[in-house]
Amino acid sequence: MKPRSGDSMCILRDYQNTAVSSARESIVSGHKRPLIVLPTGSGKSLIYGEIINLAVNKGKTCLFLVHRRNLVRQFADTLDRHFGITAGVIMAGEEFTQGNQVYVSTVQTYHRRMQLDELQYNHFFIDADIILTDESHTSISKRYQDIYSAYKDKVIIGTTATPVRADGRGLGEIYDDLISIIDVGELTEKGYLCPVKYYAPTEIDLSKIKLEMGDYDKKAIGAKMDKPKLVGDVVQNWLKLAENRKTIVFAVNVKHSIHLRDEFIKAGIPAMHLDAKSEDNEREYAFREMDEGRIKVICNVALYIEGMDVPDISCVVMARPTKSLGLFRQCVGRGLRPSPGKENLILLDFAGVISEHGYITDPVEWLLDGSEKAWKKKDREKKDKQPMKCPTCHAIFEATTHCPDCGSEMKKFGRKVEAVDGELVEHKGKKSFFPAEKRRWFGMFEWYRRKKGYKSGWTAWSYKDKTGVWPRGMDSVSPIEPDETFFNWIKYTNIRKAKSKGTT
Repeated sequence: MKPRSGDSMCILRDYQNTAVSSARESIVSGHKRPLIVLPTGSGKSLIYGEIINLAVNKGKTCLFLVHRRNLVRQFADTLDRHFGITAGVIMAGEEFTQGNQVYVSTVQTYHRRMQLDELQYNHFFIDADIILTDESHTSISKRYQDIYSAYKDKVIIGTTATPVRADGRGLGEIYDDLISIIDVGELTEKGYLCPVKYYAPTEIDLSKIKLEMGDYDKKAIGAKMDKPKLVGDVVQNWLKLAENRKTIVFAVNVKHSIHLRDEFIKAGIPAMHLDAKSEDNEREYAFREMDEGRIKVICNVALYIEGMDVPDISCVVMARPTKSLGLFRQCVGRGLRPSPGKENLILLDFAGVISEHGYITDPVEWLLDGSEKAWKKKDREKKDKQPMKCPTCHAIFEATTHCPDCGSEMKKFGRKVEAVDGELVEHKGKKSFFPAEKRRWFGMFEWYRRKKGYKSGWTAWSYKDKTGVWPRGMDSVSPIEPDETFFNWIKYTNIRKAKSKGTT
């Protein structure tokens, strides 16, 4: 281990310090298994790093368990870079060294090696004082429970954004104290997470889909969602709304994910598919290709719900219905991390998850009782108004006298939110175009019209289709060479027109 000064090399945010101190207070008060609840993207690895840092300074031995190989290296690097701690690694293909004060391991490897011999003779067994578990909503599994049984009298600390089992119950059978620190809404207001723009499709009738373990039957929901029209609508609306963003798509099953990938490629959008059989090097390759701009979309089957840290993702596509609030929040959480130039996350909901679970910033009270539902929604503040839909342009926004997008007078308040003809519409207001944006779009339409030799009225009609209003005061706007966003819009309109004529 490197020489230590006794102090960490990083400065934690206020809520991260609160998480560390709250965990210590919980243990001092007599709890053995505290569970820290923090949203995805809040920096849980730094919180764990500081807990380990303090424990090491007191001479304690720590074992950190994760469920994926890439997370082992990721956390070991965090300990080294921010806290000056060199951790031993327990993982298939890695040399095991004894004598470290901190170890990081995949739960699969550690569980397998614990079975090799009785623990008192097993040189792989770490006699740790503190066991720390990442993504602790998965710790209900037999592997984790077998490991925990060997540390009955030791401190076990968990963290998760969603303290809920797959069947919707709490984690009280494992943990004895729930420490909820801060929610998505607060982190968004502080600028630590990206705001989300919501677009939702026509309501999907899932009333006849049976439930298994608290969620939709996978076979039945796969048959419901994996239809050519629905798959095509995903790509069509992505071209219209996602503006060439780096995107992760959550599909129902492998077949559905592959069909979505193929539809993106067919529309000229570079995309890849990944599933549980994809090797680590395939996964790393896919995200490297995305990072370097050679692909735009990765379709998967819940493969990257946990432990994925790709801040550049600015669009999440939910093509998988789910009754699980935890699953919904884990999926959307993949795009909440900020990055340079990223103003917001776009959520394209083709699965009714917004209607099912609300907005990601809605406050939730998590419950630890393992025999009951793990959450209850907190009451929305009275000042919050019900969303309504503009009958002219179909924008969704909070109730007001006029549509903020097209200016139409609103006759009723609190109208039920609906979409039309499979077109996605944005919750809490469709995009409003600033004057400069409108001039730029007009200029690009005019450039394209001249290039194609279209009639003079084409620019005005196209501008109206894009912005929802007729061009006024644009006589002085010169043609502007289009960018990639413009050509995505052209692809979208071409697909839409072809569908309306029945040629696709």
